[in-house]
Amino acid sequence: MKTITDYEIICHGIERSDYFQGCGTAFTEFTDVATGIGSSEKEALEDALDQLAQSDWNTESNPDLRTDIGRADYTDVIDEFDDDDDGDEDYDAPSVYVSVRVR
Repeated sequence: MKTITDYEIICHGIERSDYFQGCGTAFTEFTDVATGIGSSEKEALEDALDQLAQSDWNTESNPDLRTDIGRADYTDVIDEFDDDDDGDEDYDAPSVYVSVRVR
C-alpha cells in the first residue's frame, strides 16, 4: 500500500453532474486525486477516500487526515437544496462534491 505523506481536501460544494468541472493533479505536487459525491460533505469525503483505498492508498495511515474526516459536516444539504425533482427519470439530482489530492 502507498502511504499518504501529504493531502489536500477540496470541497467543491453542491453541483449537478453535468456541471461539475472535475479535479486533477496538473500543476500541483500531488500524484493522485479522487472525487467523491454524496448528500453531505462527510459522505462525499468518505466516498473519495474509498476510491483512494481502491487505488492502493493507505487512507488509515495519516492521523491528520483522520482528524479532518472527523471534522467534516455530516448535514444532509441536498434535501434542503433540491426541490426541483418532478419525478422525471432523466432528472440530474444535485450532489455534494469533495476531492482529495494525495502524494
